[in-house]
Amino acid sequence: MKEFSFRRVALMLNRYFLENINREIMFWCIITLLFTVLDHRNFVLIVLFISGILTSVRLNKELLTVSSGMHYLLIPATHLEKLITNIILNTIYHFIMILVSYTLGNLLVSFVYHFILKMEIPVNWDLFQVTSPVNINGMLEVTIHTVFWSVLGMFAMSQAIFMLGSLYFRHNAIPKTIFSIAGIGLVLFIIQLLLFKTLWDVKYISNAILPAFVMFSESNIPPLISNVFLIGTYLMLPFLWIVSYFRLSEKQI
Repeated sequence: MKEFSFRRVALMLNRYFLENINREIMFWCIITLLFTVLDHRNFVLIVLFISGILTSVRLNKELLTVSSGMHYLLIPATHLEKLITNIILNTIYHFIMILVSYTLGNLLVSFVYHFILKMEIPVNWDLFQVTSPVNINGMLEVTIHTVFWSVLGMFAMSQAIFMLGSLYFRHNAIPKTIFSIAGIGLVLFIIQLLLFKTLWDVKYISNAILPAFVMFSESNIPPLISNVFLIGTYLMLPFLWIVSYFRLSEKQI
């Protein structure tokens, strides 16, 4: 059973929905009704990320105890197949269902106003649109940018981080993962201070923060460093998945 099988992945997905169908239906009905009342873009994105994190951690709850962990690891599927199943559920499936709930919520509001209250209201479809003013020949014009891939990328990154955290931390995975991220950020900030102290003899923290923004503006970043940073950003997601795979592989029976 060492060869990868899409059939076993499908069976794992089928197993999940058979065991959780009632909870899934109830959860997505609540989310849909919630979006009929609050459909602001920021609120929808907050629900997307928070519910996604909770789902990512919940999918690995079977590994928290010895008995359930034994049951999960004895499922006739490879660790790669289990990991791919989790990625499909906590990233692709969850993201699509949020979009479906958002769409149904908007349509339900439009239906109520149009057919019951006899009122016309504009339907809100700006979830992946960002407006920004641009000065063109002395005139301010509003431009609209589509950020679908940016939102999907950040969501996938968030899911991968907390999936890895749920595999490493047996209890309180969410706060421990957040503290770990904060710790890594603090270490990077200290490294930044040391670099500024060495290169520019900066003595105060307040004086070290401003040069960071100046140094990392697009106009000051060398093309090589910019390309390395961009490639590293794209590679971070598969890197987190690979680390999660090896961490899951360590949980052998």
